[in-house]
Amino acid sequence: MSAKLNAANGQRVQITGYMVQQEVPHLGRFMLSPRPVQMSEHADGEADDLPAALVTVYLDDAQQDWLIPYKRGLMTLSGHLSVGRLEERDGRVSWVRLVLPAQATRGMDSAELTNYLQAQQHAH
Repeated sequence: MSAKLNAANGQRVQITGYMVQQEVPHLGRFMLSPRPVQMSEHADGEADDLPAALVTVYLDDAQQDWLIPYKRGLMTLSGHLSVGRLEERDGRVSWVRLVLPAQATRGMDSAELTNYLQAQQHAH
């Protein structure tokens, strides 16, 4: 981990990346990668080849049961950063986590959240 990343631990940050395309998405969270990645859980199990710079993005606690559909393209998200060895709900270990603020999704239903995430994408 870089000194800059460690210094950002616990801070509000802005991160740009690509949503990881998963065969089986998880409720209330998704992964963001610095490059486009597709996971093949059915073919490879949990032995996927994900970049070390992977970020697990969580929605606010009130939306933890929402399914986030995959969106192509680069997106920029702002939230609270946690750095270190973090065990996710499915047992996967991650090293960087971004929690979106409550106002990012407050009052939205899952379709509105999809539109919000899509609006955060950069045009290609």
